[in-house]
Amino acid sequence: MKLKRIVLLIAVCLQALSLAAAPRIVRPGVKSPTTFAIFIDSRSYEAAAAEVDAYRAAVERDGLGTYLLIDEWQNPESVRSEIIRMTEAQPHLEGVVFVGDIPIAMIRDGQHLTSAFKSSQDRDWKDSSVPSDRYYDDPELQFEFLRRDADEPLYFYYSLSPESRQHIASPIYSARIKPPKREGADSDELLRAYLRKVVKAHAEQNELDNLFVFRGHGYNSEAPEAWAGEQIALREQLPALFRTGSTVRFYDFESRWPMKPYLLEKMARKGVDVALCHHHGAPDTQYLNGYRNGSGMNVSIENIKRFLRSKIDGHKDPEKRKAELIAYYGVPEAWCQLSDSLHTADSLLDQAMDVHIEDLYNRPMNPRMVMFDACYNGSFHLDECIAASYIFGPGDCIVTQGNSVNALQDKWPDRYIGLLDCGVRIGQWGRHVHYLETHLIGDPTYRFINRALPGTDLNTALTAKASDNKYWLRMAAETMPADVQAIALRKLADNGYDKTADLCEKRVAESPYGPVRLEALRLMSTSRSPRFNAMLVQAAGDSYELVRRLVSQWIGDCGDDELVPAAVEMLLDDELSLRVAYHADENMIFMNPDAVSAELRRQSAAKHELYQNEESLQKRLKRIADKQAEQTETFKFIRDPQNKMKRRLSEITYFRLYRHHYCVPELIALAEDAALEEPLRVAAVEVLGWFGRSYQRPIISAMCERLLQREQPRTIFEQTQRTSKRLEAY
Repeated sequence: MKLKRIVLLIAVCLQALSLAAAPRIVRPGVKSPTTFAIFIDSRSYEAAAAEVDAYRAAVERDGLGTYLLIDEWQNPESVRSEIIRMTEAQPHLEGVVFVGDIPIAMIRDGQHLTSAFKSSQDRDWKDSSVPSDRYYDDPELQFEFLRRDADEPLYFYYSLSPESRQHIASPIYSARIKPPKREGADSDELLRAYLRKVVKAHAEQNELDNLFVFRGHGYNSEAPEAWAGEQIALREQLPALFRTGSTVRFYDFESRWPMKPYLLEKMARKGVDVALCHHHGAPDTQYLNGYRNGSGMNVSIENIKRFLRSKIDGHKDPEKRKAELIAYYGVPEAWCQLSDSLHTADSLLDQAMDVHIEDLYNRPMNPRMVMFDACYNGSFHLDECIAASYIFGPGDCIVTQGNSVNALQDKWPDRYIGLLDCGVRIGQWGRHVHYLETHLIGDPTYRFINRALPGTDLNTALTAKASDNKYWLRMAAETMPADVQAIALRKLADNGYDKTADLCEKRVAESPYGPVRLEALRLMSTSRSPRFNAMLVQAAGDSYELVRRLVSQWIGDCGDDELVPAAVEMLLDDELSLRVAYHADENMIFMNPDAVSAELRRQSAAKHELYQNEESLQKRLKRIADKQAEQTETFKFIRDPQNKMKRRLSEITYFRLYRHHYCVPELIALAEDAALEEPLRVAAVEVLGWFGRSYQRPIISAMCERLLQREQPRTIFEQTQRTSKRLEAY
């Protein structure tokens, strides 16, 4: 009896502690078909309570009932549990925003969910993990807690569980409002000023009638056809922008040199609604220009001198390095001279070519929304980053999209952008296009007025009617705006609608809109439909460059012999589309070497005399043969225990990016070889997960079944689970 009383007393105490630790929750003040939630830490709320309450009221005036949750938030699980509870309640939760110091999930074992991030996880965990709020906005992903960072108390490391779904399907959107922390700045005042700006913006009825696009040095190989294709596609996605009374501009890094002052002036202009920025980046830099372009001798010589100085200046042995460069490039010694004045001039030029974070501290950035299609500009986990500096500056910028790690160039950055002219909240747009690294910084509830589809509430539909196929069939009608059709096809595919393939096949063949054709192809690329190969062949000559570029990628990903003629034709017929040609050239070494070589001979002989070049043909054939021979040697190297483990592992992880389909049986043999060292087997199983579209997928799946049915070391078993589930996403 005494023991029972003790147990009861402990239970009561634990419940009291639980209640004491529970967050303070302010429930929505208005009824709405969907809801929104603001998560804020107690200290930040104390510092900006009036502004936070005003922000919540502004969101509710827009018809979106809003929760406010205030707590110390000791770990990510405490936040996630509240989100899960709200997603299971009615009305539907459509999104969340994290204000202040909310714990940050640093994801490991999930690089396949990023667009480009490939890093050895043996590196420092801060650098080899992906800061990601998919931990919060995709609650069905399963994670295993690893540890808290010793230096950064907000960093919590998680492994994507092998039992988890291995693709992203966020049912809600998320964003961060995390003021920069830098010397000389009051973070609390930055937060207060930003929220006041947001409240003011919500009171406006703002049309999306002013947009510009910027393209930086080195982006997409500086391919003119890729640049032109984006402009044509945007006209189809946002047709009202191209009519009298609206403004669209396209700025290229080559328009002026350096471009920096001109881009900053465009950003400072009042009335700009959206800026789409394609360039390279770092957490604190937007890289805009390279060296000055020009065919004049003086320009070329100065560029060479500057390049040589950059390789010598700061080197541990400048004289030795200078001698090496003179010998390698055959340049005069005078071109390699260093001086304090030249060092200063070079430093000033470097500063003048790119946008650095300190340029933004007191400069107004006025576009309401800025997309950073760049690496690292959205590194929200750091004390400051480019994407956050835009919204916390003195200008009108409300929300940005950026990436917390590096990002792929050959993706579809403008996907669904036309929905913004349908009054869709930027958060709703963002959750349908994000990768593991993609984040919104700022207010995700901001939206432009609905010009393209007045009377239709897509915001509510995207959450509350997400599984309503009848509704999305109506929205998929060919009379609808291009991106409304595209998102409707996406929803039908997500819902497993049994006639999705029919719809997609028809749109690829008949739609006048490039973005609709591309959406249909993209959906089919993960459908396992036997029709997909024929659709790829049909779309290989599409008028939209990005369709051809991604078709070329997908042909390489699939690798079927029946696609070899289309692959070779794209190589020979589309060589002036630089990004298409790049992928077409890579496909020559990924696919069946015998089939590719035979087809190259056949098509080259039948083409215009420009392509009947025996020397060029032999060069290509030699590359294919050399690469095949190289792979034979690669597997010998991997199996040789005399070679260093790090190098052997590197030879396996090579196949993540370079997916030679004919090497799959050898990789399977490595994975199943019980005599091979365990790390090599794990790497082989992992790399086979990158062959999700391959015609070899059935034998990879069969390997997974065999490994899972036998007793295996834990690391191999868990990696096999991951690979098996990854294959299910295709």
